[in-house]
Amino acid sequence: MGQKTALGTLLKSIGNSGQGKVVPGWGAVPVMAFIGCLLLVFLVLMLQIYNESILFQGFSPEWNG
Repeated sequence: MGQKTALGTLLKSIGNSGQGKVVPGWGAVPVMAFIGCLLLVFLVLMLQIYNESILFQGFSPEWNG
């Protein structure tokens, strides 16, 4: 059996105190959905720039510039 220390007791009490608890409701789902939509818009914009569907004056998406 291991030694009990004050630090170990403190860490054990704060470490897994919320284990198994679930908050009712939607939680952070709306925030994550909003971030996912922003990521989708960003990726579609990058794809359109690469495919030259959106053209910027003086900018070329080619490797050689």
